[in-house]
Amino acid sequence: MFRLKVLIISILFSLPAIAEDTWHNSTVSDIYPLSDGSFVIIFNEDSPSCSTSTKPHQYLVKVGQNSVTQEGLNLMFSAALAGAAAGKEIHINFENISGNCLVNRLRLSY
Repeated sequence: MFRLKVLIISILFSLPAIAEDTWHNSTVSDIYPLSDGSFVIIFNEDSPSCSTSTKPHQYLVKVGQNSVTQEGLNLMFSAALAGAAAGKEIHINFENISGNCLVNRLRLSY
């Protein structure tokens, strides 16, 4: 019985640590690559769900963070550049618990 109580308490305390995915869309203000190969997207409109302290909000795309692979990063970088150049809205899915607004998916609609 004691083990069951410990298990339940452990699960309850770990629930807030589960990342929440959020979708956001806007036109792009800036895209800049960083020295480690990752890149940041800054939108013309911030998402109220992004908990980063920077203004405007910076949405980070980085290999190994939020399930991003090197191939995924390359594809998202290309799509983000194409969308920004065309003045189109970009739709991103990001994790909003860490305070870094880590992007996992990016979609561009024409």
